[in-house]
Parts: sequence; structure tokens; C-alpha cells
Amino acid sequence: MIPAISHVSPIVTVGVPVYNGERYLARAIESILAQRFADLEVIISDNGSTDGTADICHRYAQQDRRVRYVRNERNMGAAFNYNRLVDLARGRYFKWMAHDDLCAPDLIGACIAILEREPAVVLCYAPTTFIDETGRPLRTIRDGFHFRDLRPSDRFRRFLPLARGWMNPVFGVYRTDVLRQTQRIGRYPSSDMILIADITLRGELHELSESLFFRREHREMSVRANPSALERQRWFDPAYRGRAPLVHWQWIAEYLRIIRCAPISLGEKIRCVTALTRWVRWTRRELLGEAIMAVRYAPVLRK
Repeated sequence: MIPAISHVSPIVTVGVPVYNGERYLARAIESILAQRFADLEVIISDNGSTDGTADICHRYAQQDRRVRYVRNERNMGAAFNYNRLVDLARGRYFKWMAHDDLCAPDLIGACIAILEREPAVVLCYAPTTFIDETGRPLRTIRDGFHFRDLRPSDRFRRFLPLARGWMNPVFGVYRTDVLRQTQRIGRYPSSDMILIADITLRGELHELSESLFFRREHREMSVRANPSALERQRWFDPAYRGRAPLVHWQWIAEYLRIIRCAPISLGEKIRCVTALTRWVRWTRRELLGEAIMAVRYAPVLRK
């Protein structure tokens, strides 16, 4: 049965960016439509897929009026596709949903309950259970981004040591107006990490106690299909034609940018820069190694 659609905007928008995702897409959509919190819209943005993705999307859009399908004529890159969904969203809350992941039926409702009750919280997410290609659970992790500190600089300081590896909270539920104040997903590797750092400067983050989010590990997932820094860069932005980026150096520049643009006091910005300076000292080996590799292999990387 298709839920009734109100004449007002839905409470939450779930945005699904996809490119050639026919293998897992239907299961991802089903897990969204099965949410007990039904006042939602689902927008699927197809990045010019060449497989059966479009047929799957059309089928669900015809079956359920909450589903809307839009398509780019060509692959515009992950950054464009993710950000387009935020532009199209009508809900006052927003969630990205990767085409190969799954949500427990209570995920969105549990996040919305926190956001409605706690005005200071701008992002709510659940611990992550990783699953394999068949859906078998592999491991569950708590990301530890439960930042309920009042001062933005304290939240930012606590975030920096954790800013490595999987950025699972990026798939939590945001306040849409706050997310739109950021630069969202940038056209460079690990821009989801910078986004979460930016969010810490704009409000509190809440981690639920129960694992309700299932992230799929498989051979075609982006981090495995694009192992090198240059491949990851072009996954975010196919138009990129430069050499492999100096990732850690770019992170520093982006951290400084979000601190400068954050709606916080000068004193808080100074505290954030102080915390970043400590982080730079912790990562000095990576920074030096990256610079050496860039110089050594520059002629090869230009090809």
C-alpha cells in the first residue's frame, strides 16, 4: 500500500546518489520505503548509469509517489551528484543513502526523535554494522562522534584525532538548513571528513545507542574500485586533469577554510586553529612523505 502524501513538504528527504548500482539499488530503496517513519520523500539522482539502474528507478517511482527520479546525462562525479540531492530536497531534515547500503526500519524515526527534542543537535546518526555482499554482518563499530559539547572548538578538537578511515556519520540525518550552509561534499578525496568537521562547528552531533545502519563492503565499492589518490580524485570529479592531489596538505587548507567561514566567535576560531596546529604536528610524517612522493613521481602522475 502506498502511504498517503500530504500537500505540505515531507519532514525528511532521503537522497540516493547512484551510478551503475543495479546490483544493490533495489534493496537500498526497499529499506528506505520500509521505514516506520513514513513522512519522507526519496530522491534518486542517477549519474548517467549505463546498466539497469534507470529501469529500477522508474519502477519504484511508478509504484510509490514518495519516490522521485532524476538523471544526469553523463557522469558528473560523486561530489556533484551528492550535492544535487541537497539542492532538490524539500524536507527540513536530510539523509544521504548510498545505493548499496541498508537501513533498519527504525533508523530515520530514531534520528528524527533526537533532532526534534534537541534543538542544538544538527546531525544524528547510528553506529554502523558492516555487511558483506550477501548481507551477512561482519562487524559493528561506534564511530565515537557523540559531540554534545557546548563549545564548537571542543567538538572540533575531539573530532580531529578520530578523522581517519570510514566517515560513517556522513550518512546520518542532518538539519537541511544547516547542511546547506556548508560546502557539502567537495570535489576532492575525503571531503566527507571535512564536511563532518564543518558540522561540528555549527552544532552538536548525537550518536544513537543501537546500530541501525548497515554499510556494505564489496569489490565494486568506491574505496576499492578507486585505490589510488588520483583515481579517488577523479571519482569525486571526472573533469579533474591535474596530478595526484597532496591530500593531507589539502585537508589543512580545507580545515582552515571551514574555521574561517564558521558562524563562531573569533576566540572560538583561535581555539580551533590551535587544535589544528596540534593535529598538524601529529601528521607531520604523512605531510612530509606526501610532499616527497609528489616531487618524485610528478612526471609519471602527469600522464
